[in-house]
Amino acid sequence: MGNIKRIFALIITLFVISAFSRSTFSEQLHKRQNKDNGLFTPYIPLEPTPNPITRNYEVELSQITLAPDGFTKTIFAINGQYPGTVIHANKGDRIQVTVRNNIGEPSVIHWHGMFQRGTNWYDGVSGQTQCPIPNGSSFVYDFSTQEQRGTFWYHAHTHGQYMEGIRAPLIIHDPNDPYRKDYDFEYIITMSDWYHQRVSDMLAIRMSPNYGGRNPIPDSGLISGAGRYNCSAAPPGSECRENNPLAEYKVTPGKKYRLRLINTSGLTHFMFSIDNHPLKIIEADGEYSKPVIVNKLPVAIGQRYSVIIDANQKVDNYWMRATIDDRCLLINNQTVNFDSAINYNVTGILKYDGAGSGYPISTEYPDQLEPCLSIDPNLLKTLEPQQIPGPVTNKIQLVVTFRDDDQNVTRAFINNSSFAVDDNHPTLEKFVSDDVPLDQFPANQNIYAYDQLGGVIDIAYINNNSAIHPIHMHGHNFYVLGTGSGIVVDESKLNLVDPFPRDTFVVNSTSWSVFRYKADNPGVWSIHCHIEWHVEMGMIAQLVELPTELSKLTIPESVSNLCKQQDNSKRSKFSRRNRLFNADMKRIKV
Repeated sequence: MGNIKRIFALIITLFVISAFSRSTFSEQLHKRQNKDNGLFTPYIPLEPTPNPITRNYEVELSQITLAPDGFTKTIFAINGQYPGTVIHANKGDRIQVTVRNNIGEPSVIHWHGMFQRGTNWYDGVSGQTQCPIPNGSSFVYDFSTQEQRGTFWYHAHTHGQYMEGIRAPLIIHDPNDPYRKDYDFEYIITMSDWYHQRVSDMLAIRMSPNYGGRNPIPDSGLISGAGRYNCSAAPPGSECRENNPLAEYKVTPGKKYRLRLINTSGLTHFMFSIDNHPLKIIEADGEYSKPVIVNKLPVAIGQRYSVIIDANQKVDNYWMRATIDDRCLLINNQTVNFDSAINYNVTGILKYDGAGSGYPISTEYPDQLEPCLSIDPNLLKTLEPQQIPGPVTNKIQLVVTFRDDDQNVTRAFINNSSFAVDDNHPTLEKFVSDDVPLDQFPANQNIYAYDQLGGVIDIAYINNNSAIHPIHMHGHNFYVLGTGSGIVVDESKLNLVDPFPRDTFVVNSTSWSVFRYKADNPGVWSIHCHIEWHVEMGMIAQLVELPTELSKLTIPESVSNLCKQQDNSKRSKFSRRNRLFNADMKRIKV
């Protein structure tokens, strides 16, 4: 009898300890994911300095357990956070970022929107400008912001890793901001889709022979790393928090706020709005625009905007909306996660000082936007007149199609060639250090070269398929001269007077777009769809700009050493992911 009592007491004790541990874990998790990483605190721009300075940052990539939408999972994180550490600098400053990779596999960091003029090797594209940083190693990115200013972001650029959490804002302040008098404070707002299953596992399915589905459907959408998942749809045994806290931005009546909007998604197109608060656009992709007032703003993957809002409404709470445009998602019942419980109406809260704690009851603006596209390119005009480069010296036509390859794997083709990444021997290393002539590169490297310094390039991007593609170019902003239906460019529709420069623009299904830029930045520059699934399917071309000038440059030893480390590691780290995340896979349905 005494033994039975002791056993019963032991069971009760273990139960209490287990419950306490779960409670403690949940509290720690909640505190961690609600730690302010600079997104929910209003700030003013950096103080100007007499001369540009070097700003040093340290970034550790690691695995942590987090529940951004209430569903607990293992993610990749930057400095133990999602979204990661915000990097701030002034126009002209130098940025040095030490990246410590501890995620269990090789990785890189790309600085989205930064031209990397003179530092192409720090663009951070695996297989194109560098070998990835091995797990357990560090690497320093070192580049100048030069003439750039505006809203940017940084993210992993290999094998879908940024969709796992390696993404964060990069803000370049302008000491001579022409709009500085028009706002009191700034906020950063990121929008992202979120998956519960491992991206690597979904990618393996997406790229498997005879897969009959489309791009995997997300489980939720997040505003600045916060969202809400319907936990009743979570697999048995999952940790899931109902009514997860939403993103909340506080404003003071009578003040004006510059909101820096960034779409950091891998698949989804967002429509951003705040009930009762019109948005005054002043910047797009790092370029100042003349003020344009809209109620709703389409933000494609990779695009950034600055808008000014006036906190001039009744003291109350108002819905902030980042609506996922489900019209952009091609889907069938063979698609991974086709029966997702995703709520496409992603919301946050704009909270006035003095407002109560209840949810908003505000009304959404009517939807008058064309589905899935960028804002009308003719609506944005540069703040100062710009000289459109010309005459054209090189014309490049890129025709995009999708079809199955010889192994019945669906791939994306550019001019009938699907890009194949070579993580171990990047294009820049081959060309500059190993003197491999461009005409000896394999066809699947999708290389297009032009060599006239100061030349003018026109890219005719022909989308000959039913999908819609946010096209991003590295190393440049390009002028969007025009776009139209069909696969034949109508030159009568080209705007050669006042087109707006961007680095990311949506190409509609079965349509053409023409981009123009000046050849003044020697390097290997990627141009690709920013739907990450399409990147992995091969929708990439490499623009080798001014190869004669590029061949004269010397790649820093630290960059070349990454490839030597890769040769030594034999890529064994990649195999660790299945072991590390096996527990997650047991909880997720395919």
